[in-house]
This record gives sequence, structure tokens and C-alpha cells, in this order.
Amino acid sequence: MHKEFASQLESLSLSEGSGVSTPTQPSHTGSDATVSPCPELDDTSSPESELRPQDTLLEVLSTPDRGLAVFTRRKIKAGTLILAETPLIFLSKADENDAVAIEKEFYRLSRPDQKAYLKLFDAQKSRMSQVVSIYYSNCYNCEGFKLDGTGGSALGAMASRINHSCIPNVQFSYHEPSNKMRFFTIRDIARGKEVVSNYERTVTDVAAKRQRKQQMYYGFTCRCEACVPRSEFWEKSDERRKGMHDAIRTVQVCEKRFVDRDAAIAQVERVEIATEALEALAKLETLLSKESLVGVPLANAYRSMAKWEERKGEIDSREVMKWKTRELEVCTNAFGKDAQRTMDIRVKLEELRAG
Repeated sequence: MHKEFASQLESLSLSEGSGVSTPTQPSHTGSDATVSPCPELDDTSSPESELRPQDTLLEVLSTPDRGLAVFTRRKIKAGTLILAETPLIFLSKADENDAVAIEKEFYRLSRPDQKAYLKLFDAQKSRMSQVVSIYYSNCYNCEGFKLDGTGGSALGAMASRINHSCIPNVQFSYHEPSNKMRFFTIRDIARGKEVVSNYERTVTDVAAKRQRKQQMYYGFTCRCEACVPRSEFWEKSDERRKGMHDAIRTVQVCEKRFVDRDAAIAQVERVEIATEALEALAKLETLLSKESLVGVPLANAYRSMAKWEERKGEIDSREVMKWKTRELEVCTNAFGKDAQRTMDIRVKLEELRAG
């Protein structure tokens, strides 16, 4: 589906999505509307807690033009875990590119799960069996979430019903300790609104480029406000995304200058390069916030800002702590308190406070 949680500002490009094959996925289609309860789970939810929902948050409904889609059944605040499901199939990085391995995992499913699987959207990828094509049309890339640093991908029945928007309101993550595909709200969502995730590998592409890729790979084009502006504010979306691209490019240039000079870099030049990078990242932060891209891309921007503060050589721990604290806030909302990245930031902040 789409590349989720790539460490983009470390390689200095922005990512919002996740998956194995291509960067986008179309709206899912299906013949029957279904209603699926999803409990409001805590960060350490277990299979037993899923069977005892404390609240019904989501329902899957048929739409006139987007197939099946997931909607909220009540107002939900940012930072809420709204979906945590065990994957129907989880594959290692090596197996996810092996059609035989995908089919083998499919035939290990129970008959009800196989039926649910076969009802998922199929982009009808050429030269692939239906089972393999459905997997590549719906799987989420778990790279960046595995504790051993390996990749892998997963497919969930409910997760596969979440449609795409270039302005997402939820963030996907994979929680390895519980083997859960999790979605946290990154913005408040009103009752009756659709739950949407961003499948794009990069958030800096303008609408026309995003839509060309969507049409090429899946035969659909997104019609969110960033793609089909319905207000003066959203008419400036492409301008903001071009600004993000330019800011990232500036940071990339700074990165090259810094790495090329390495040990030979003078303190004055070190500060000069870091200051230029931080100014570009400040612009990026503003643009991401305006565009409501407040999940992975914003967290990565804050991580990069903390890194460049440290690179000045005369470390002001207060500035580093400021950006790490903001990264922590975003990651807590997007991934949960018990996510590995969230816990790593807490450790870093404790080190900064102690030293």
C-alpha cells in the first residue's frame, strides 16, 4: 500500500504513508455495508479487551462514490486509539515480495477470514493472482516499527477499509509487542465524519502529481480538499506543499555541506549551517501545521530540529529539549505512550535533564 513511518527527515524527505508496492491505495469497494464496533482501547490493549468494547467508535458504511468507508459514531479527540487489530497476515521483509509466501499465509487463514480477505479491495494488479493482488492493494508497511529494525508488512480486515485522504485524521503504526495494527487520531474528528489515512510516500507532491500517480496505480483520484479545493485556504495547498519541498531541499543541502566537512568544519561554519537548516525547518513546521499534516511528517521535523540544535556544537539543552518535547507530544498522539519511538524520546529527554 504505502510507505509508513520511513525516517524521512533523517534521509531528508517527508513520508506519511505505508506499504509494499506502490504509494497509494484507492477507496475500498464492496457490495454490503457492515457495521463494525471498535472499542476505545488503552495503549496496552489485549485481545480480551477487544472482545469487551467499552465504547463503540467506528462503523463501516457504504458510500455513493467511495465504496466502503470507516466513519466515527461519536466525536473523538486527537490522540485516541480508535483501532487496534491483529493482522490477518503479517509477512517479513523477505516474504512480502514472494507471491508463494503470500498465498501460503492466505491458505492458513480460517475459512471466515479467507472470505473476509477476498472481499477486500483488489486493484487487479497484472500478472498476479487475486490473493496476491489483494495483499499488495491493502497491506501496510511496518518498517520503522519493528524492534529489530527489520521491515515487514501487515494486512488487517478493518484497517483495509480506511480510505485515503491527503489530509489524514489518523496515523497508522504497528505495535510489535501486542502484534497490533493501530490507528490513533491525530486531529479531533466530529461524529459521523470519515476516518482517513494518507497513503502517499511523500506529502510534498502537488495535487496534479498525486492524482497522476493515483490514477496510474489504482484508477482513482483523491478528491479531498487539498486535491479539489473548496475554499480560498485550500486553494493555496499546492503553494504550501511546494514550500515544504523547498524547505526540505534546503535542509538536504545543509546536510551535505555538514557531512562533507565533518571533522574539518570550523565552529563558525558549524553554527552557520545549523542555523540555515533550522530556519528552513521552522518554515517546514509552519507549513505542515497549516496543511494539517500533524502525524509522522511533523514528528520528523521536530526530530530534525533537535538534531541540528545539537550539531551547533555549543549545545543549548533547553532548545534541544524544546524540540524533543514537541516531538514527544506528536508521537504520543500518533503512536501512543507505549510506542518504541515515544519511549525512546522520553529516555532522551531524561538524559538531557540529567546532563
